[in-house]
Amino acid sequence: MNKKTLKSLQALKLKKYRYDHKKFLIEGKRLVEAALEHDYPIKEIYCTKAFLVKNKEWTVLDTIPIENISIVPETELKKISNTVSPSGVGAVCKIKPNELINFNKAKWIYLDKIKDPGNLGAILRSAAWFNLGNIAISPECVDLYNPKVIRSAMGSQFALTIHRDVELDTFKETHTIIASSLEGEKLEGFKFPDRFVLVFSNEAHGLSQSRKSSVNTFVNITRLGSGESLNVSNAASIIMYFTSQFFTTSTT
Repeated sequence: MNKKTLKSLQALKLKKYRYDHKKFLIEGKRLVEAALEHDYPIKEIYCTKAFLVKNKEWTVLDTIPIENISIVPETELKKISNTVSPSGVGAVCKIKPNELINFNKAKWIYLDKIKDPGNLGAILRSAAWFNLGNIAISPECVDLYNPKVIRSAMGSQFALTIHRDVELDTFKETHTIIASSLEGEKLEGFKFPDRFVLVFSNEAHGLSQSRKSSVNTFVNITRLGSGESLNVSNAASIIMYFTSQFFTTSTT
């Protein structure tokens, strides 16, 4: 790896550079496998000799053109890595263009000013698990390609259709917009509409005042014990589970 390439890969730790060059870095076998499984465009793969020796039967590399695979020293991989102990393999992925929203898709997740990368990644994992594959992210959210988001999502983002820099009122004429509130309707008895957007908000401040006017209805997760509130990713998972239960029972 020459100095110019090393410098450009190190720069992918910065949001500005990622978007200027429309690429980001992923690390580890699981993430590389997830990207390939969902036909996500991989530009290059970097791995160490030690990784190749340890993973002789890893057939993933057979699906990548040989000219796109580089064997690099561990010292260089550490310089481009976002972790203290790199796993020995990483890949550069292309940032896909922001697609037009398909309003024919019935079920959506909207994320409002989510700032914690771990929370954003966890919500994406839950969305993939519960087959809520259409995600819209507000302009103020933490960057989707932030290394901590990439790690915490654990590859689930490759299974989702994610739209960046979307305003909530985009869905006002086409979907029922649902957010959570302590004063909302009990989730246990709530009947989800056929077309909806689930809104999950900033961890500390809740839903933006500017976007509250777009919400049609609020739901409430019943508190059975103590505590002021739930972590946003935990609350999101619970509400997503209820939507899956409703649509499973309503179609049988």
